Amino acid sequence: METDLQEKLTNLLGREKVFLKKDARFAEEEFLSYGIDRTKLYQANFQVLLFPESTEDVAKILSFAYQHDLAIVPSGGRTGYAGGAVAHQDEIVVSLAKMDAVLKFDALLGAITVQGGMITQNLHQEVEDKGFYFPVDFAATGSSHIAGNLATNAGGVRVVRFGPIRNWVLGMKVVTGTGEVLSFNGEILKNNTGYDLKQLFIGSEGTLGIITEVTLKLTQKPKDSRVLFLALPDYAKILQVFQETHAFPLPVLTYEFLSEVCIQKVCHHLGVTHPFAAASPYYVLLEFEITHDSDEDELFRFLESITEKEMIEDGSIAQNSTQAEVFWKYREGISESLSLLHTVHKNDISLPLANMEAFITAMQALLQEKYPDFSFALFGHIGDGNLHLNILKPSDMLDEDFFATCKKVDPDMFQLIQKYDGSISAEHGIGLLKKDFLGFSREKVEIQIMKEIKRAFDPKNILNPGKIFD
Repeated sequence: METDLQEKLTNLLGREKVFLKKDARFAEEEFLSYGIDRTKLYQANFQVLLFPESTEDVAKILSFAYQHDLAIVPSGGRTGYAGGAVAHQDEIVVSLAKMDAVLKFDALLGAITVQGGMITQNLHQEVEDKGFYFPVDFAATGSSHIAGNLATNAGGVRVVRFGPIRNWVLGMKVVTGTGEVLSFNGEILKNNTGYDLKQLFIGSEGTLGIITEVTLKLTQKPKDSRVLFLALPDYAKILQVFQETHAFPLPVLTYEFLSEVCIQKVCHHLGVTHPFAAASPYYVLLEFEITHDSDEDELFRFLESITEKEMIEDGSIAQNSTQAEVFWKYREGISESLSLLHTVHKNDISLPLANMEAFITAMQALLQEKYPDFSFALFGHIGDGNLHLNILKPSDMLDEDFFATCKKVDPDMFQLIQKYDGSISAEHGIGLLKKDFLGFSREKVEIQIMKEIKRAFDPKNILNPGKIFD
């Protein structure tokens, strides 16, 4: 059967686009890496890996899969933490890694069209070379794919200023679960002709179709910016400082927070020194856009003001780009440091800012009760209410026992999130990891409507089956 399938796919696509697990062209570990994301709960189990190079190739694959009832898992940069890119039930994995071309650049409109497999960092460079700017940015830009970003409606560090990636999509091409190609016009800004179907695919985690081409709106890069690194005594002060920025004349580009545990892990992993003379419970990395020389004076006045109001324990302004990069290392190095030093149970959640302090207090009490021997690392894009809660496995505990314990307590945490009007997933999606808990953020009628939408685009349930819901 395997040989027969390989022969049919090779005839369909060409030998250079079809790989089997036993193929000598790939080491097994590298092969299997295409069917797993950063979630450590699941093991990859698949035999066939495809590398399409065009929308036409993807349409051929999905038409073939539809005709033969074959399950498909789309594969991008695999940087998610929800099991959304896991192939563990012998699905066919379709990687967009070879679909990384720029298809069109429109300087008049200020837009670029790229294939879905383009790495986010490469897109940034492409548009900046042309005098434009794409503002969606996060720690995984060096490996994440644009289509994967869309599939999870990625946010990142600049959401507080520019919003999530959904805001920057003008058009796209998508191949549905029947092999049909849908083209959503990306060359006009106004198109009020019925439902905006492309928005359904943003955040759909590859369950409705494979995004093969995207037209993105661009903007102008901020002229200059300054980074502040602040040490704070408690979580309430994080929100107080954020509120102070609303009356400040300079636009906020980022407002990130991290805990002392995060700082310790980054220092250990990267071999850097602690950024402050004394440790504090929390820290904020704050970036302002500046346009005039006089803005520098405003920054110092802001720092003096929050110091006088006893909102911070310490703080400094990066004096140059090199120091700004050093400051950012403490934030951007967190996920890698935690993952390499520990087995981690991650929760990517969001809360209304008005409810954040009460939730944090209640959550900390819950975690101390349920996890008395565990340590926690908190960080996130607090300017948009996105909190990353990381529970670190004790060194003397088996991984399977650790994850089993976490799963038992997750519902208690999700009840708290529900109580404070939050979401159990802010930007990594539901995937396999959270599908049993979707009801904490969505009503039954909403889930039923989503299932009906799924059937409309993927009637045989061959696209990323088992993700989001069964």
